[in-house]
Amino acid sequence: MPVMTMTYSRVSKAPQRGFSLLELLVVLAILMIIVAVVTKSAIQLQQRNATETNKVDLTQETRQFMDQIVKDLHHAGFPGLNMFDVATSTANPNNVALGLTSVNTTAITFEGDVDGSGKVSQVSVQLNPAGGPCPCTLRRGAVDKTIGGAPVYYTEVDNVMNLDIFTAYQFDGTKINLATSSCATAATCKALNIKTIGLKVNLRSNSLDPIDQAYSNITMQTEAKINN
Repeated sequence: MPVMTMTYSRVSKAPQRGFSLLELLVVLAILMIIVAVVTKSAIQLQQRNATETNKVDLTQETRQFMDQIVKDLHHAGFPGLNMFDVATSTANPNNVALGLTSVNTTAITFEGDVDGSGKVSQVSVQLNPAGGPCPCTLRRGAVDKTIGGAPVYYTEVDNVMNLDIFTAYQFDGTKINLATSSCATAATCKALNIKTIGLKVNLRSNSLDPIDQAYSNITMQTEAKINN
């Protein structure tokens, strides 16, 4: 019979060793660099998001303000003299809206039933301070004509940078030079045949852009037809 033989071999194991201190320090340094880069990027992204959110909020706030002023101007001059007979308008002058009563590049005042209450309000919108320096604020005030007096002003828009807020145009579209043409009373405004009021606001953001370290600017414009 064949004889089965078994052989044994000894497997040698290579010696195992851990990371050296130098290797650990290199890995740690690389990890620290990666973490620093990721952290910086995350901070910049957060700052940029905050800047963009601020710009959106500023734009929305300004748009709401401009829409409000356009709505008010559409009601300027209502109810007018043509809705009353002479005796009634003479006896009740506070029930009659004179429409546009003054306008220059930084302020406008007008009369009208702006809230649908049936009462005439005297509305004033002005830049503060009127002659700068800016950043300035745009504020609006209104008072019941039967009460009169100075209106209580509320700040509507901050960080306004321009001093040419209001422009005026005649019925045929001709632009009126408000620096040389006086529109300080209802009569003088009417004599100028003003039909359209332009509104432009140049805004500066509240915070610096984290990338270029500069303020962002937003310019918004609109127009409103008036009954003057």
